[in-house]
Amino acid sequence: MGTCKSVVSLSVVLAALMRFAVSANAEPLAEDQAVEAGAEALQGPISFPWYDAESDGIRRIDVKPPADLKNRQSEWLLKAKQKKKKKANNAALSEAFWMFMRILGWTAVAIAFVAVGYLLVRAFLMAETENAGPAAARKEEADPRGDVDRVESLPFQLQQPLHDLLSEARRHYEAGNFAEAIVYLYSYQLVELDKHQLIRLTKGKTNRQYLREVRRRGDLSGLLRRSMLMFEDVFFGNHAIERSRFESVWQELDTFHHGLEQAIA
Repeated sequence: MGTCKSVVSLSVVLAALMRFAVSANAEPLAEDQAVEAGAEALQGPISFPWYDAESDGIRRIDVKPPADLKNRQSEWLLKAKQKKKKKANNAALSEAFWMFMRILGWTAVAIAFVAVGYLLVRAFLMAETENAGPAAARKEEADPRGDVDRVESLPFQLQQPLHDLLSEARRHYEAGNFAEAIVYLYSYQLVELDKHQLIRLTKGKTNRQYLREVRRRGDLSGLLRRSMLMFEDVFFGNHAIERSRFESVWQELDTFHHGLEQAIA
């Protein structure tokens, strides 16, 4: 269609030029003469496919696109498409790279937080351990008495044990001597309370006085009271103790030790 328009435009221009030439070099022609001159020019040796000589009009020209039109793409257009595709690929790669970097960054932050938390907990535990040593040393310095002195300060006469008081209590318990076992167990509890400065072992004090000193210590007060009553039944009343009654206080040794730790915390 574009070719047809170009040919028509060219013919009109040629006809106009011919008319201008004739009008410039000759006398003005009449209107009929100008039309005849144009028709003669169109019927000359040059053939115009758009001109119909029979009807002296314009002939329709059907223009068909070439068979290889699809393959006639401009080199610039191909380069533009390739450039656009390459740009899209680069954008996708860039987005993937920055996504990876963000994930890597947040992972590093999480690891840093975990590491800082670990270091803080470790430093706290080390500080607690270091402080526990000097605290125990200061306590021993404040009360330099040994176990022998403490045993001699008990409110009753006690035969010197072969080993420490708790081992002696365990030995009698395993042998079935529950009366002897409660005497050494109660003595062990008083000595440990004195070591932790919860009571003050002194000659002349009674069991009730020691009990009053720990009356605000919760579980320690209850445990000491049960052991004391059982000890007095044996030591002063010469009563026998059944296994089940002795084991009721023996099985609470862990509770007793935990109460000592809480009291000095």
